[in-house]
Parts: sequence; structure tokens; C-alpha cells
Amino acid sequence: MKVFYLANTIYSPAGMERVLITKANLLAAQYGHEVTIVTNHQKGRPTFFPVDPKVRLVDLDVNTHLPWNMPRYLRRLEALIRAEQPDIVDSLCIDELPSLLKLKGLCKVLMAEFHFSHDTLLVKGQRRKLRALEQAVGGLDCFVVLTKEDREAWAPYCDRLEQIYNPADYVPGELAPLEAKRCISGGRFEKQKNYDDMVRVWKKVHARHPDWTLDLYGNGKKKARTEALIRREGLEGAVRVQPATPRFKDEMMASSMYLMTSLYEGFPMVLVETAAIGLPCVCTTCPCGPAEFIRDGVDGMLAAPGDIDGMADKICALIEQPELRRSMGLEINKKAADFTPDRILDQWDRLFRRLATSG
Repeated sequence: MKVFYLANTIYSPAGMERVLITKANLLAAQYGHEVTIVTNHQKGRPTFFPVDPKVRLVDLDVNTHLPWNMPRYLRRLEALIRAEQPDIVDSLCIDELPSLLKLKGLCKVLMAEFHFSHDTLLVKGQRRKLRALEQAVGGLDCFVVLTKEDREAWAPYCDRLEQIYNPADYVPGELAPLEAKRCISGGRFEKQKNYDDMVRVWKKVHARHPDWTLDLYGNGKKKARTEALIRREGLEGAVRVQPATPRFKDEMMASSMYLMTSLYEGFPMVLVETAAIGLPCVCTTCPCGPAEFIRDGVDGMLAAPGDIDGMADKICALIEQPELRRSMGLEINKKAADFTPDRILDQWDRLFRRLATSG
């Protein structure tokens, strides 16, 4: 089966790019599909994550973030689809989804994936974009969301909904020893990740446990802002900003907790990856994902968004009770088997074959 994935770019170390490349690699190498990732503005930049040689990369060289470029992008994409006749065209380019509906009928299946949550655009104040997206998804052959919570939110707008979780990049195996006096977090330094709150949380943790440190891994336009806040709060050395790394698993293995203060998520793949190594998490109950994956007080800790004191208290509880850390790590590790790449990719393979047969 011939599958086209549409993506803006795949050079970033972000979670969505990692999930896309993981799926494309396995669908091509293990399931025998002809997979092409079609980007619109890669500009020759190398991918951060390795791409299997069986996966073809095509860039249309059009910056669709500039709205006047959309007609040119659609013409180039239409020409590619007409020339190669893919069975499945699966878009991750939500901003251009309403325009992509003009190409429906050129392939057996036109579908999309949403790697955030329905409320993401509300949190960002983009109600008009959300309304356009709500109207567009009803015209798709299939719309895939990440969580059960988000499926309920999209149900009024699309009757061809599927829910599939993200796969972990690695399978359950060796567990983190949870002995290091270190917490960790990762992601782009953007408003979504809300690192301002994380620094404020750590100031309270540091006052009680000055021998513990927090490492933040990632790149992004707000990185300098976070570093400035760390200095203002007097936390140099206690909170360390590190560049994104392809060896993030090794860094998590050398930590005792994962922290997340996001304003919104889709379904954070990192939660599944922490489960694979038995690393307990303390997260905000942002939409969507953390509260669907973590049972507060059983296999992790949850705090309300903006509850600085509450989150600091929960981190300190895990610092002060190493046996609680270990028991939560063992509990969360039990979930990891449900998110292995093979198990998740089986779902995608079945979905693609069903859609192509009925399309």
C-alpha cells in the first residue's frame, strides 16, 4: 500500500516529528508499505531522528506559513498525488487542512491526525482557526486523535473518528534506579511547555531540598527567557538548561522524576517513555493526556495547572520517600507494554488497510 504523510518539516527534535518518523520507519520496514513523507518547507535541513532508507522524503519547497503560498503548495501537492496515486494521504498539517479538502477524490483516502487536543486552540486564543478545523474534519475519510478525552471533544464534528495512542520510541526493559538527586524535563522552549511555572515550582523545591537539581532539555525561542528567569530566581546551578539530545533516554535513566507543567498537550509520548523505564512523573492535569495516563498517587502525581505550591509539595513527597518513588515507577512500568511500537503500529496497519479497502 502506498502511504503519503504530509508534514510541515521533520528537522525538529519535537515529539510529533519523532512519532511520525517512528511510524513511517516501521510501516515501511516491517509492514511493507511504500511510505513517503512529503514536507512543505524542509529546505534541505537534515532530520533530527534517523529515517529508514525505505522511507522516501519529498519536499515541495513552499512555506505554507505564508497564506499566499497555499495555492502554489496545493498545485504541487496535487501534481505529486496525480503522478503517484497513493492509497492513503495522511496529513499532520492542521493549519492547511481546510484547504486540503480541495484534493479529496484524488486518492482513495484523505485523512488527518491531530497531535494536540481540541482545546489547544482555545488555550491559544485561536477560536476562528478552531471553528474552521471543526468544519473541515467532517469532510475527511478519517480523523485520528490521540486520547479518549479528545475523541469525545471531536465527536460532534466528525463521525469518522479513530483514537490511537502514540507509540513509545523504546520498549520496556531496564528500569531507572531512581537514586540520582535529579529531576528532568524536556521539550521546546515555547509557551505551551510553561517552563516559567516549572522554574517557580523548583524554587520552592530548592528551598526544601537544595541538594537536588532540575535539568531542562530542549531548544526554542523562549530558551533565553527561561534562562533569565532562572537567574532572577537565584537558581543558577539548581536549574540547568541543556540542548536537545538524541540520547534523552540516557538522561532520563540518570534521573529520579520527570516533570511536566504544560498548558496543553495532545498525548505526550514522553509519558509512555518514562513508563518504559519506570520513571515516575509529576505533571499538571492539562488537556489532554496526563490525567488519562497517570493515576494520581498510584503511579505518578498530578497537580492542577498553575498550582505551584501543590506541585512542589508532590515533588518533595517523592524526594523524601524513595520507596514511594520506586513503587510508582514499578506501577507505571506495567502500562508500557500497551504502547510498544509493534502494538501501536498494528493498529495503524489495520486502520490503513480497512480504509483503503472501503475507500
